[in-house]
Amino acid sequence: MSRPAAPTEADAWSTPGPRRKARRFAVGYIGLVLAVALANEIAGRPSALDATTALMSFPGAILLLVVVVYPLVLLLGDGSGTEEAGFSFLTPLFQGAGALVNVLIVWGVIALVRHFRNETHRSCSC
Repeated sequence: MSRPAAPTEADAWSTPGPRRKARRFAVGYIGLVLAVALANEIAGRPSALDATTALMSFPGAILLLVVVVYPLVLLLGDGSGTEEAGFSFLTPLFQGAGALVNVLIVWGVIALVRHFRNETHRSCSC
């Protein structure tokens, strides 16, 4: 009998499992936010879609704004004259980065809960 082949890197993403499904969900969420933000930008930023994209990437976009963008504006000076009035790829990229921060926040919370659960089980002498 022949031995089964070792799984390849491509198999790791294609075989279903709880963690692989979570990765696919995270990538799908980021892609959806990017697609909606790009559609919003192409449509000329209507107010309904503007609120939707802001809501879809809510805590991550605000955190990114406060931690990255505001300090850069303080360091480099006021950039109000450099904004474009028309189409810009920066807004969809910013919304996508906010979605990525949301995924990282959820991943960190899950890792912290798993760590405390494992430490509790290790310390318990049951």
